[in-house]
Amino acid sequence: MLLLFVAPCFAQFSVDANAEQEIFRLVNTERKSRGLATLILDERLQQAARAHSQRMAVANGISHQFPGEPKLVLRLGALSLRFDSSGENVALDYNSIHAHESLMSSPGHRANILAPQYNALGIGVVRTDAGIFVTQDFARRFPEVSVEEVESQVALQLNRVRRAAELPLLNRVPVPELRSQACQMAANDKLDARAVLSSPKAKSAVTFTAIDLNQISDSLKRIPPDSGKSFSVGACYRSSASYDNPLFWVIVVTYR
Repeated sequence: MLLLFVAPCFAQFSVDANAEQEIFRLVNTERKSRGLATLILDERLQQAARAHSQRMAVANGISHQFPGEPKLVLRLGALSLRFDSSGENVALDYNSIHAHESLMSSPGHRANILAPQYNALGIGVVRTDAGIFVTQDFARRFPEVSVEEVESQVALQLNRVRRAAELPLLNRVPVPELRSQACQMAANDKLDARAVLSSPKAKSAVTFTAIDLNQISDSLKRIPPDSGKSFSVGACYRSSASYDNPLFWVIVVTYR
């Protein structure tokens, strides 16, 4: 008896790093020729872009989101990238130069390539028998900071605001549970200053969200002038039901 074994057929594909570099160069050439800032090649964005191009190669089709795949902002947020805006271009073409030309000929894709708010880019190119699957992931990226650094920056800015208003400076005291309460606000998707005023020593509290730490002083101006003698800060970096992009949830409490 003759037995026949049929081997399964798998799509063959590989990352084309040379094509990625060429497309990156072409994107920045376009931006530079128009007086726009060039983009930084971000390894995490590239990781996300390559993973998506591999999905397109497996599906043998182009899409921004396949079944079971998170949307772009969640994919980028999972990489611990600090950003507040993002965009994505996808394409299937026969080489990198033509792929770039095709994207520049499409108004929506061209807008992403030339968007002035973006400062970082990741490119994933996967080559198959069908051609190259291209993903460009754009973002406006912020410097990486830890939760501890954010809390220190808030504390510094608070006393700068008070000094500018000629108010007495406050002493910072550690209250570790404020950090978990900040994370609870994110989980609840709601700012809640009242929840931290249960302590008999608490005099006032402000809560806010932030992604750009250069813009936190306006939130700190809401602290009353006669706010006591000391304060504590708690922060948490998380997304929520209302914010797909992760951001900082911050609590500031002052004490009598």
